[in-house]
Amino acid sequence: MINNKSLMVIDPAVVTPSIESFNRISKVAPFNVTYHLPALYGASSLHKEYNGNTLGIIVLGSATSVNDKNQWQDEIVKILLDGANNNVPILGLCYGHQLLGKIFGGKVEPLWDSEIKRGNRLVDLKNSLMWGKPQSGLLLYSHQDGITQIPPNFNILGSSKMVSIEAIEANDKPIWGFQTHLEATESFVKEHNLGNDGIKESFKFGHKLLDKFIFSLK
Repeated sequence: MINNKSLMVIDPAVVTPSIESFNRISKVAPFNVTYHLPALYGASSLHKEYNGNTLGIIVLGSATSVNDKNQWQDEIVKILLDGANNNVPILGLCYGHQLLGKIFGGKVEPLWDSEIKRGNRLVDLKNSLMWGKPQSGLLLYSHQDGITQIPPNFNILGSSKMVSIEAIEANDKPIWGFQTHLEATESFVKEHNLGNDGIKESFKFGHKLLDKFIFSLK
């Protein structure tokens, strides 16, 4: 355990918190992990925990849109922008991915006439410093919006037949985003009625990618 060092997990849930996903991250991480629910309980814990001992930040998914004008989202943005300025590694998942795209100058819009689509899909990742050589695998998703215009100084890290901007990475900052739910667990599958097809494969690939980020933190 690294004393006084911690990973911040920000869960923007407005209905059901991703507690099972947080519990898994806590068990995997070799350092303290803090959990924050700004949409449900306010943003005060964000500002109390974020400091020079913050190893990294993970922003999870949400049923709300990054284009909604939520005050609690503004507080998340403050943390993310300061983290980026100080080279704190940041990983955004689904809503978190879209939020990173938006605040750094990209565009987030509905992808399918505001229809919410759910399931798993094959995502192709390019070569990267974080995850190495190109690789492909099934990943779970549940969303209606997506990044339609990549921010300046970011690259497209992943794509699929369904979504052209599946993952992004900053050119000069330790910032990454995935439209899919790398963190998903059984509770996510049950909540979204995803069935059994490809679930184990999606867990395996998603958790491998997520754990690589976690273990890279120093």
